[in-house]
Amino acid sequence: MGVEQDRSSQSTSSLDGSGGRLFALAIAVSCLALMVWLGREDVPFVRDAIAMVTGKEPEAQTSGNPELDACLANRVGDIDQLLAEGMIKDSQYPSFKRRATSYCETQFPAGG
Repeated sequence: MGVEQDRSSQSTSSLDGSGGRLFALAIAVSCLALMVWLGREDVPFVRDAIAMVTGKEPEAQTSGNPELDACLANRVGDIDQLLAEGMIKDSQYPSFKRRATSYCETQFPAGG
């Protein structure tokens, strides 16, 4: 009985209620959204996710790394050839291209 009296006699902060928790959740979600927005072009996973949601491929740019540019030209060229030969379907092309881009970016980081 003594423990219950101690708990009830303690004052509780307004931050301990559901309003404070919802506010903290809103801050966390906002921070996550800001991180995704800021990294949308630099993080391949985020760039690919945005491309999948919007349905359009990111614009081609030079990376500043000739090895990366050569790898991308080679891999994407191979995928274009597979598509032209009918080895892959039109619906598979974006997925293959994203994987090739991720592979090249992992092997030869941009700017490096």
